[in-house]
Amino acid sequence: MNRKLATILSYVLHPAVYPLLGVLAVIRFTPYFVPSNILFMSMGLVFVGTYVLPVCISYLLYRLTIIRSLEMKTAKDRRIPYMLGALCYYLVAMLIEKIQLPREAYLYLLACTMIIVVHLISLLYFKPSAHLAGIGGFTGLLLALSLKYAVNLLPFIAACFFLAGFLASARLYLKAHDGRELISGYFSGLLLVGVMVYFS
Repeated sequence: MNRKLATILSYVLHPAVYPLLGVLAVIRFTPYFVPSNILFMSMGLVFVGTYVLPVCISYLLYRLTIIRSLEMKTAKDRRIPYMLGALCYYLVAMLIEKIQLPREAYLYLLACTMIIVVHLISLLYFKPSAHLAGIGGFTGLLLALSLKYAVNLLPFIAACFFLAGFLASARLYLKAHDGRELISGYFSGLLLVGVMVYFS
């Protein structure tokens, strides 16, 4: 793997893309009808609350020199963005709960909030991979939906495992994380989302 490919994978499979993909997966693979106006409103809310706001907050923190890099390569740079990001995710989850969406959408976003909090606590000791937590959580969601509603999502789940391997290799190549950080990131996402969505 070369640096260019590793960088592209890191951007394309950035953790910020999964909240929107996850909510879309819930709407697509659960046996509930969602009116189009509710669908568009929900997508807008998730996009703004879990992508636009965290990005703007990170950029503001960078401009104020509170964090040294937008890539947040150090644990110190991640602490404040993670705290504010967890708050954004939690508020979006609470709002989604009040909208006519399948409950799994709320559970997924709540689990994402919990992942951020777990990673925030972990930063005291090491730096779990948010990239692997993102794809791990999305895989956990697909597994939970597949088991809960007897939907055959095996091709999508297999693709996620395949991409997770490539992404882990990319993060190692870029020296963004070590093996322990990648494994802990992946399984924190997979287990928290899988258990939360399946058993709640």
